[in-house]
Amino acid sequence: MDLAIDLIERSSCNVRVAAVITDRTGRIFSWGWNHAGVNGFGECAEALAVRRVNRTRLKGSTIYVAGMRVRNGKFVPSKPCQKCQKLLEAVGIKRVFYLIPTRDWTVPIEYS
Repeated sequence: MDLAIDLIERSSCNVRVAAVITDRTGRIFSWGWNHAGVNGFGECAEALAVRRVNRTRLKGSTIYVAGMRVRNGKFVPSKPCQKCQKLLEAVGIKRVFYLIPTRDWTVPIEYS
């Protein structure tokens, strides 16, 4: 999912993360990147992508998460944090792919 990799540039964090959500047919309908929230605390890319869309669209969808370290420009394992994993499962996202340092997508984490 090249869009997730491209969206990394929108983040201003030291470790930049972006997320793209697709429906069952692969059509992109939401995206987000990590950033400092309005209260000064960071907001994860996955949480922003979920917040930006009508939750009924999330049932059965897939999310792609990519991350890069600014200091050296290398991709980092971008598995969602525990808080985001719980959120993704709660809103009905079915599959989670995340980028690993070799720039490959992992076998998906699947939620029932």
